[in-house]
Order: sequence, then structure tokens, then C-alpha cells
Amino acid sequence: MKKHLIFCLALVALMTSCLKEPTIYLRLPDEDAAAIPYQKGQMLHFVNQDGDTLLYIVTYDETKPFSEDYWDYADDAKTSIIQQPYCYARSVQLHCYTDSIGSQMLFTVIPGKYLYYSWNREMWLTHIDLNEPTETITIGDVTYDDVHVSQDYNTQTGELYHSWYYSEEVGLLAVKNKHHSLTLVP
Repeated sequence: MKKHLIFCLALVALMTSCLKEPTIYLRLPDEDAAAIPYQKGQMLHFVNQDGDTLLYIVTYDETKPFSEDYWDYADDAKTSIIQQPYCYARSVQLHCYTDSIGSQMLFTVIPGKYLYYSWNREMWLTHIDLNEPTETITIGDVTYDDVHVSQDYNTQTGELYHSWYYSEEVGLLAVKNKHHSLTLVP
């Protein structure tokens, strides 16, 4: 009888030690989700580096669980989510149907207003803290207030890797890298 009791206790101990602690996902506040102003079905026009007008359509808009291994983030892009590795995130994808390669843009915002941006895999997972100060920028004939600016340069040559300008009210205003650029047509 004693052996049976010890066996049962050992079995219960083993079962409880194998239970996985539930993953708790941090909620995405509405204010953070609204940092991406696009809605599914919305159409936007951008001018590229060749002067061609391209039509982008929002094809995906979803909020779902997100973790630090959601995508293959580069280590520097993971820094903002290490403190809260499980949360909800809103992702919005824009797809271009008027260029030959069908380029895409993907925006993802996580709690704390960290925005990640990918453009046709050429600027993979550029990120910006939307809590940082903004600037007033003039692009073409239009002046925009409260613009988030991200610029990355080669530290040895000073060559521009990429720059992008983003407004929580309007969305992507302009993006540029060594070979390509897009500018929003207001």
C-alpha cells in the first residue's frame, strides 16, 4: 500500500511539473493599434524613383498574438520587445498591383507604440519608436506635422542605407534606399 501511495504521489508530482505555464499576451491598446491609419481595401498612390505612379491596396489588416519569434527579426529589431515577448500586434499589408514585381509593404505595431516596417524585403524590419519626438517635413508641395523620421547611414562611408517618413495620421509619406524610392501622392 505504501509503495502504491508513493507511486501515485510521484505520478502527480510528475504531471504537475510537466504542466506548461500559460502564455499571457499583453493587450494592444487601441491608441497603439491606430498608429497604422490604413484599413483593408484602402487604395493609396505612390510615385517611385522613375516617376511612375503605383497603386497600393491594403490587402491584410489583422490583430493577433505576436511573440519575439513571430518573424526572423534581426537582433537590433528585437530590442523593443524583449521586455514583453508575448503581446498582440496589428499588422497591415499593402500590395502593389501596378508594378512588374508586385511589391509589398508590411506595417506591424506592438504595445508601447513600436512600429516595424518592411518594404519589398529591401528594407526588412526597419523599426521606430513612435513615442520619440516628431518633426515637421515638407515633401513636394505638402507640409506634414508630427512626422516620424528614420534614417540609417553606413557608419564608414556615410552612404544612406534608407530613410523613411511616417505620420500616424496619414501613414507612409516617403521611403528611400540606395536604389528605390516611394513618395505618397496626397
